[in-house]
Order: sequence, then C-alpha cells, then structure tokens
Amino acid sequence: MPEPVSGTDHSREQAADGTQPVRFLQSMPRVLIGVFLALATAGIGLVVVLFAHPPSAKEVALELRRSPPAGTYSHDVLEARLESIPTPLPAYHAPSCVTGVVIEGGTPAQDRIDRVLRALCPIAGTSAPPELRQAVHALGTARIRFALFTRTGNLSTADLSARRILLAVALARTNLPAGVIAPLLVHEGYHLSVGLPVTAGQEFHARLAELDACDLLFDEAHFPRGCTDAQAMVRLGEARAVELLVRAGYPR
Repeated sequence: MPEPVSGTDHSREQAADGTQPVRFLQSMPRVLIGVFLALATAGIGLVVVLFAHPPSAKEVALELRRSPPAGTYSHDVLEARLESIPTPLPAYHAPSCVTGVVIEGGTPAQDRIDRVLRALCPIAGTSAPPELRQAVHALGTARIRFALFTRTGNLSTADLSARRILLAVALARTNLPAGVIAPLLVHEGYHLSVGLPVTAGQEFHARLAELDACDLLFDEAHFPRGCTDAQAMVRLGEARAVELLVRAGYPR
C-alpha cells in the first residue's frame, strides 16, 4: 500500500538518476542575472516604444525635393511619356491674362487646367509681386500637357525649347484638388519667362514666384507640400538657398 505524502513531495523534482536538477536562475551568478533581467526589460521597453512611435523614413533634403535641370528641361524627370491627346484639340477659350496658352488634352484636361488658370488671373494683376506677374504672363505662350515621369518626386517640369509645361499625370485625377496645380504652373512659368540655362538663382526666383501664388491662393495651414518647400527655401535667403541648390546640381 502506498505511503501517504506528508509536506512537500521533493521526489518529483529529482531526475531519474536521483540528482537534483538546477533551476535556470540558480545556474548563473547573481550579477549576471541582474544584467540579463535589465537587458530583457530594456528590450521589451524598446519594442513598446517602436510600436507606439514607429521610425519615419529619412526626409529628403530641401534642395533635393525638385530635380536639378537636364538638357532643355527645368527639372530632370529622366523620361516624360506624354499622355495621348485628341487630334484636333477641342476648341478652348483661354482667360484674358493667358490668351495664347494651349492646353494639350481633351475636354476634361482643358476644364481642369482652365479652373486653375482662371484662379491665377485675379492674383497676377499690376499690384502682384513682380516674379508672380512675370510667371503668369509667360503662361500665355505655353503649352500645357500631362505626362508620366519615370523619376518620382517631381510633379512638374518645363521643356524650355518647346515652351511646354509638363504636369505629372497623377494631377489629372479628379479626386485631387485642381488648386495644387496652380503653384506648379507659376513655378514653371517663371522658368519659361527667363529661359535657358536654368541656374540656381533662377530656381530660387521660381520658388519665390511659387510662394507668392501659394500665399494668395491658400491659407498657410493648408499649404500643399510644394508650397511649404518653397516657403522653407525662400526663408533661407537667396545666398544660402543658391549655395544649397548648387550643391544639389544646379549650375551657378
């Protein structure tokens, strides 16, 4: 008959050969146990912090957010694949401030760009900042078309030899507000007004014209990304901005 168990049954903690197994925490000195527990606690804490505040991608430097010029283009987009357009183009009656502009696209594209141009005319009068007036006036001799850029990050460029402003095809989507196109047209319009070569100084003034348009079209709290970039560049002052742009690849 089995004997009754009294107190703690230590027999269950014995190995088959009768030796006493060593517990994990008893297998190392107390100093190492302290280090182990500290590292484990720190690791758990790090995981919690990363889940709560995941690391963000490294932000692109301000001077690199628009590509420097290449050939006859104000910004190097590597390759621009022009969107197909109807032939002949639909009739279009441009606003009075840009009477010679040609919108290379069907009726939806013309309507979208037309809304933008009609928003620019009232802010480009005789009392407007000179760079803004110069840029909008140059749009009257421009051709505007949507295109697919193989270099991402650029929303616009201008082929200065053809006097054609190219807008990223994503801007043709109706789920994006058309207003974000306006500062881009002003930026490229300024390049058209000066022509080749596109220097760092010219790029600074193009951003100044862009910022003027942003200030007149948007509340600062709702600036598109391009407006905040133009604002940051202008706030550097021309000398500092030109140095950064030269470093980024713009000719002096």
